[in-house]
Parts: sequence; structure tokens; C-alpha cells
Amino acid sequence: MRKRHSIIIGQRRGIILLPDENRYVLLNPIERTLYRLFLSHPDGIPSDDLLAYWQELCRIYEQESCFDDKLLRDGALESLCSESKNVFYSTVSRVKKKFVTALGARKAAPYIIRRSADGNYRTSARYLKGTV
Repeated sequence: MRKRHSIIIGQRRGIILLPDENRYVLLNPIERTLYRLFLSHPDGIPSDDLLAYWQELCRIYEQESCFDDKLLRDGALESLCSESKNVFYSTVSRVKKKFVTALGARKAAPYIIRRSADGNYRTSARYLKGTV
């Protein structure tokens, strides 16, 4: 079994701490929402099933965004969950780029959201409770 690398979600918006690497990564609210969703589901999620996680996405986005406008939230999440998957794929790609920029490709690998052979997207990282 592979080691699951640790992530701490900072109390200050946008900060994801990587205690195993003594680094941090800054993500925007939609990136962080998606990343937290995958941290909560280590078995992975098929991209076509994102809509099934709507309530969880709404709850996470409310915690991550400074906007309390339901229309803005719903618009952002509808784009993320749309059938075309353009926003989903670009968000996953931006998250990957931010981790690679912070750590380099080899060290970032366990933190990246990627598609597995079973078709589910997942990350090898695990969430640790903590404060920043």
C-alpha cells in the first residue's frame, strides 16, 4: 500500500499546507472546493457523477468562498459539473500546475488529482485536521 501524503486545509482561505514537504499551495475557491471533495472521497469519483455530490460541493464552496450570493455559487458549481466537463478538466489541470510549481513534478505526484484505471478521479493525499 502506498503512503498517503498529508494535507492540512488552512483556516485562511486558499491555503493548503503540505506538512510532508514543508510547503503550501494557494488555490482559488473553486479549485479548493474540488480538491476538498476528492480528499473526502479516497475511492474516487467519476467525472460524470459530480452532480450527485451537489450538496457537498455547495457546502464546501460556501466555506471556501467569500461570496454568499447563491446565484454566483450555483453558477460556478454548475459550470464545474456541466456535461462538457471543460471547467472540470481545466480546474483539475490548474490544481496540478499549482502543485507542480510548488513542489516539482516528482514530489507533486501524490497530491495531484488524476484519473485511475477504474475511471474515477482521485488523489493519494489525505486530509489532516489542523490549524494554520
